[in-house]
Amino acid sequence: MEIEVEEKEGYQVVSPVGELDIYTVPLFRKVVLRLEGDRRHDLILDLSRVTFIDSSGMGSLIEIFQKVQSAGGDIAYVVANPRILKVFKLVDLDEVFRIYPNLGRALQSVGVTGGYVDEEFFSDNT
Repeated sequence: MEIEVEEKEGYQVVSPVGELDIYTVPLFRKVVLRLEGDRRHDLILDLSRVTFIDSSGMGSLIEIFQKVQSAGGDIAYVVANPRILKVFKLVDLDEVFRIYPNLGRALQSVGVTGGYVDEEFFSDNT
């Protein structure tokens, strides 16, 4: 698994690439929880390049959500893959998490719009 991290106007955008499963969750958790640390951090977890997620991956997303919320932070999720979105819906996490179809919509929703003026970037068709 590869994990990309970048900051956009106070939000840490974490983008894992590949499978989020029992083998890759420890690295994912380490990266995200290190960012969160003892301070308030606002996160966008961009899961658009995640190709598979198992129960340990879902558990890590719930744990991260709880830690960010308890620290007073804000968190949003980008889920573009219909199969992965289906998993979120099966366990009703789409009712708990703020889920967006692409990074542009997530950034727009949290108020990070600087430099993102391309309409295609915000399109639901990406």
